[in-house]
Amino acid sequence: MFLMSCGCVFSDVREMPPALVRSRGLLRSFLCSSLIAGLLACSLAPILVGAAEEEKTESAKAPAPPVASAPAAPATIPLADIATWATAVSNLIGNLTAGAKPSAQIENIAKTLPELSEKLDAQFAATTKSLEAEPTLETLQNEQQLWQAAQLQATGWLNALTLEATKLQDALNRLAELQKLWSSSRASAQTAKAPDPILQQMDATLTAIIDAQAPLQAQRANILNLQSRVAEEATRCGTALQRIADFQQKAVAGILARDAPPIWTINLWSDAVAALPEHAGKIASAYWTDVAEYLRDPRQGGSLHPAILIFLALVFSVARRKIAVWEKSGSDASSAILVFERPYAAALATTLVFVTAPLFFQLPTAVRQLLTIISLVPMLRLVRPKISASIAFVLYACCFLFALDTLRQTFAGIQVIGQAILVGETLAAIIVLYSIRRHYRQIIAARAESSGLMVLKAGRFLLIIVLLVALLAAVAGYTRLARLLTPGILAGGILGLAAFASLRVGGGVVALALRVWPLSSLQMVAHHRELLERRVYRLLIWIAVGGWLVRYLSYLGLLDPAWSLANALLATKLERGSISISISDVLEFFLTVWLAYLLSRFLRFVLQEDVYPRIDLAPGLSYAASSLLNYVILAVGFVAALGVLGVDFSKVSLLAGAFSVGIGFGLQGVVNNFVSGLILLFERPIHVGDTVEVGNLTGTVRRIGIRASVIHTGAGADIIVPNSQLVTDKVTNWTLSDRLRRVDLPVGVVYGADPKKVIELLEQVARAHPDVLREPAPRALFINYGASSTNFELSVWPSHFNQAAEVRSDLAAAVYDAVNAAGMSFPLPHREL
Repeated sequence: MFLMSCGCVFSDVREMPPALVRSRGLLRSFLCSSLIAGLLACSLAPILVGAAEEEKTESAKAPAPPVASAPAAPATIPLADIATWATAVSNLIGNLTAGAKPSAQIENIAKTLPELSEKLDAQFAATTKSLEAEPTLETLQNEQQLWQAAQLQATGWLNALTLEATKLQDALNRLAELQKLWSSSRASAQTAKAPDPILQQMDATLTAIIDAQAPLQAQRANILNLQSRVAEEATRCGTALQRIADFQQKAVAGILARDAPPIWTINLWSDAVAALPEHAGKIASAYWTDVAEYLRDPRQGGSLHPAILIFLALVFSVARRKIAVWEKSGSDASSAILVFERPYAAALATTLVFVTAPLFFQLPTAVRQLLTIISLVPMLRLVRPKISASIAFVLYACCFLFALDTLRQTFAGIQVIGQAILVGETLAAIIVLYSIRRHYRQIIAARAESSGLMVLKAGRFLLIIVLLVALLAAVAGYTRLARLLTPGILAGGILGLAAFASLRVGGGVVALALRVWPLSSLQMVAHHRELLERRVYRLLIWIAVGGWLVRYLSYLGLLDPAWSLANALLATKLERGSISISISDVLEFFLTVWLAYLLSRFLRFVLQEDVYPRIDLAPGLSYAASSLLNYVILAVGFVAALGVLGVDFSKVSLLAGAFSVGIGFGLQGVVNNFVSGLILLFERPIHVGDTVEVGNLTGTVRRIGIRASVIHTGAGADIIVPNSQLVTDKVTNWTLSDRLRRVDLPVGVVYGADPKKVIELLEQVARAHPDVLREPAPRALFINYGASSTNFELSVWPSHFNQAAEVRSDLAAAVYDAVNAAGMSFPLPHREL
């Protein structure tokens, strides 16, 4: 749709995805890969240097075997070693001859090069003709993509041929050295009057060496010839790309200049009508040629794409049957998987979106245009259930106008016809945008006007203004400006439609994958399926937004300028004195730390949900392992971020030594708490969930952090206790070895009561309580004689650790009733004056 109508579509969606209003700069540098590559390079550098020095040392020595490098002045072969060397040379010649045979890749290059040259001849002529006709930015972008693909292919061939030529040259150099060595040895042997068999063997070896050089020289000549021809094609690709880049700069710079006569110029129409039949025939021929090439050339995926479509259709059909089974059984199913109720539309839309993406396939322009138009049908079927009927016609109109604009691009050679089509589609777009005012009135009547609706109304008004400017520009002959505005709005809407359809399919695939084996067997999926689905869906939203932005800029022909501008901004350096840092370095630093944090959270989540429950671990060990893993990943991530920032670690070590003195004085408390936290994690005297008593503080350990731990008291307060206090002070852990806790209740009875009966009575009351364990059994003891009472103590073990206070209270009340019922009494407090 138009950008505005897409906003209306999403505003009327019955199940709204999260908002897509924020944009984020794209960083195409993969930090982790760069870090790993840098570390590997640093670690391999000493090895490579050592190997190079060793090679230099060995090259200075006299060569013993034939395969070694020849010395500056060749030595002669001793007569006693002639037979051994002859055998070695024979084997060497066999290996060199076998290794010098052209590989399958070289044969394929020789076979395919004429076809590539013919293709590039036609493509260069078409590009030259297109550039002479003042092409649009999107046409230039398409031409650039085709030439970039050809340049990539030619460069790959050139590298392969260079390696092959180098290998052949090395083989010829080795044979030349052997020929010189054996010639010198032959002359020396003849002077020394060696036996005839030795001389004959040396002559045979020399003949074999000379004969082996001929095929290698012929093969090298063929390779060099191929290399020269491929280099010419690579140069032609570079020339075409440079011309396209020059035209792109010219088109962008002259966007506000008039490049065509006004549409009402009469003589242009007569010439256009006369040239129309011939131009239509050329268009049909060009389309047919591109389609035939697409079907014939396997590199363009003409046979792969139907296989992808069939595979996805089968998978999505199975998913539809699975969903039907779930619905009959009444199991909970996400609404996201309902997209598979139309499996063939989902399969066709997914295949065409994937196929038409320039990142994956370099299709001919005509084929990409046809497949893009075909993809509108399945995408509309996927989106239609999520929009209201009142704006469905807007989607259809937008798709029709986009197809009409694709037709307009084919009339680049007849300026006035393309100009007229542009005026017509711009006027139709204005009418469509104006007609949806009735939709806003319906929404306002149904509910109060929200800020989001006001933004959509403002966007609609702005788009109408832009289209009016495009209409006037197209009529007056400012076609570059008009071609940027109207097709840009249409393309943005269609790409938004494709992004939303892809998002629906992607969300359905994720929801389905989380409900079938093997992911459904994971505990983290069983317990947190909705959470995982939301997080992955949010990631898919950002991918869809990024894909939409890249495709939109590519369609407008502004991708390379925008990327160059972004690189220039990111490369801007902030300098102060000897310190120099770029914006990209800062962003990469924070991105690396953030990725390390996300990785730590995800790994701890997986361990907690799916690893620890499956293995037998001691209490608290899982928390210690997760905490240690968190610290390690964050530390490695921070060091990696410093490396990305360009910090010299040799200087950092010196600074760390200097700072350690300051840390020893100023931050010794923090360091003490950090080390104490590590002791708590490794020694594990306290676990998360233990009930501890520190001084006059009693509570449950909630968390053991880097600097301090959190203890939750019975009063509901969270007390932050430094880790050093838990290590150095006296700490009572009530639950370190078990969850049992004894409750002691002191009881005083007036003199005259039989102590044995009192003990029996107290134990009987304790055994009658339902929350008192039978083993260890309750026990009452006669403690001492008081001033006005005999003192006893009742000791019991509650069945639940957290019920100690309740059990103590219940026993106190029950003992009071039992003592009174037995005719005994408690002493009253009194004071003698």
